[in-house]
Amino acid sequence: MQPIERVSQTDMVVKELTKFFLTSEIAEGDKLPTELELCERLRVGRSTVRESIKALQVMGYVNIEPGRGAFLKRKILDTPVHRILSWLGSRKVELAEFIEVRMQLEPLAVRLAVERGTADDITKIDAIRTEYEKMLASGPFDEKIGDKLGDLDARFHAAISEASHNTLLIELNNLVIEAFKEFRDRTFKVENHAKNAVAPHRKITAAIQKRDAVAAQRHMKEHLFKALEDMALGAGE
Repeated sequence: MQPIERVSQTDMVVKELTKFFLTSEIAEGDKLPTELELCERLRVGRSTVRESIKALQVMGYVNIEPGRGAFLKRKILDTPVHRILSWLGSRKVELAEFIEVRMQLEPLAVRLAVERGTADDITKIDAIRTEYEKMLASGPFDEKIGDKLGDLDARFHAAISEASHNTLLIELNNLVIEAFKEFRDRTFKVENHAKNAVAPHRKITAAIQKRDAVAAQRHMKEHLFKALEDMALGAGE
């Protein structure tokens, strides 16, 4: 017999929504029920619904349009990324495995961002970096600020992968970011760990702005080593 693993509410909501997508109640292109409606129907909190919708967006089921809501993109998925996500969801992936994957994906992403990123891409990366620093300096550090910083860090790395203009790399990076969430959330609840990202983010951004691929990759690797060291400490708490 295998031990019974605990299943998060988010995982359960994702499972229920993917079942809902297969019904005749909703068609591709239709808007999903509102957050409040989903909370009432599934009897979960709004934060759980939001996390679930974000996960479904990463998986490719849902398209989120700012100011309009979430729309069903596909009722059924059978893509390589979806199969990888299903594999991740069925196994407890260890921190060391994430480290190995990120150490390959992110230096490649930042190199391609230097080579292919547009002026708008680079502006977006720098804007997220600036927002991160403003949030960190916005007041007494608490769990709420830590959560926001974790989200901004994820957005910073996602913006770099988007600047690569490599669709598969973007999808893989989004997949890892989503799966990495548990470790990241623990890390950014520690103020010193959150502060440790400031200087590397600046160096990475500056290297991208200068179109210096060698420096960008070096700073990204240094950043990941330190960030993953912090995550390892957080995972042991």
